[in-house]
Amino acid sequence: MNLELFIAKRLALGDKKSFSRFIIRIAIVAISLSVAVMIISSCMVSGFSKEIKERIFGFWGEIHITNFENSESFESTPIKKGQVLIEKIKLSNDVKNIAPFIIKAGILKTENEMDGIVLKGVDVSYDWKTIQDFIKDGNGIKYKSDSTSSKEILISQSTAKKLNLKVGDKVIVYFIQKELSAPIGRKLKVSGIFQTGLEEYDQQYALVDIQLLRQLNQWQTDEVAGYEVRLHDMRKMDAFKDSIYYKYIDQKVNAQTMRDINRNIFEWLDLTRVSGYMILAFAFLIAVLNMVTALIILIIDRTNMIGILKSIGASNKSITKVFVYNAAYIILNGLFWGNVMGLGICILQQHFGFIKMNQENYYLSEAPVYFNLLSILLINVGTLLICTFIMLLPTRLISKISPIKAIRFE
Repeated sequence: MNLELFIAKRLALGDKKSFSRFIIRIAIVAISLSVAVMIISSCMVSGFSKEIKERIFGFWGEIHITNFENSESFESTPIKKGQVLIEKIKLSNDVKNIAPFIIKAGILKTENEMDGIVLKGVDVSYDWKTIQDFIKDGNGIKYKSDSTSSKEILISQSTAKKLNLKVGDKVIVYFIQKELSAPIGRKLKVSGIFQTGLEEYDQQYALVDIQLLRQLNQWQTDEVAGYEVRLHDMRKMDAFKDSIYYKYIDQKVNAQTMRDINRNIFEWLDLTRVSGYMILAFAFLIAVLNMVTALIILIIDRTNMIGILKSIGASNKSITKVFVYNAAYIILNGLFWGNVMGLGICILQQHFGFIKMNQENYYLSEAPVYFNLLSILLINVGTLLICTFIMLLPTRLISKISPIKAIRFE
């Protein structure tokens, strides 16, 4: 029979009114709450970052290829055939999709309202499967089989509310051409309404047939403002951008990642990740401090017992094992209940979305959850290893306790 384990069990599971058992319960609750907070913050920070990135990349792709002078203007200079080696880019295993686009500013007008808009012209090669997730009503643009342009427009929910539009309504788009004294108007039908949650895009952009903008610009059929490249793995966008820049485009054409184009959003996401790390560190510190405090209190509370055990011949090593077993009991129970609470809350949030967010400030109406198994595993393993190492420090007090003084200790 393992005597140390038996004594440890009596301390942890013995008299319900004992102070030692009370302290052990408090320590378990503290570690459970700390682990739960770490898991929840990790899942929600990861989910938030992933969701925002997917919305940005879902609308724009990971990499943009444009002329240098197009970066600060909605009036584009066309990329001509041969300036970008499209077919070679498509052959890369990293590329999910590559599609041309044209950007042009205009004014949407109904009978009673008008609003400035930036039209993004795309064709059938656009990743409509991804954008479909953002369409709240109606459908994407229906393209014609001949060279004529579709007379449909896909607007955002923000634009629909401003202009009081719904699917099937007609709207006139006016374009101001430098060489003409009067604006050019085109009547379009609202085919669908989308919402990415990113107000910078939703308030500003609408999708139309690329051929419509090509005709207005009087461009050739192979001329476009740029290409958006979508990758299978967004983490490779910086490396692949460099590959495009040096291998597949000429010196008049530029390649940029969406991180380069939208630095403010990505810097903000980096700040949220730092905040998440701070929460993890704070929760972890609480778990460690509670572990050490609980052990010190247990040792002080059981000083009389330590003295008796030493007086009957128990070694410091043997007595230390008793408290190590107690600490292991606290840590393992804390990890178990912490995972139950943390993962349970995340699962409930994923299905019911009871934790709400201000969409105007955070782009999302509900806190998103992403179960990063590696992060969850590291939280558990890190808590177990470091708490196990830290708990050895207070057990050093045992060797300094005198049996005679300990027996007399009140």
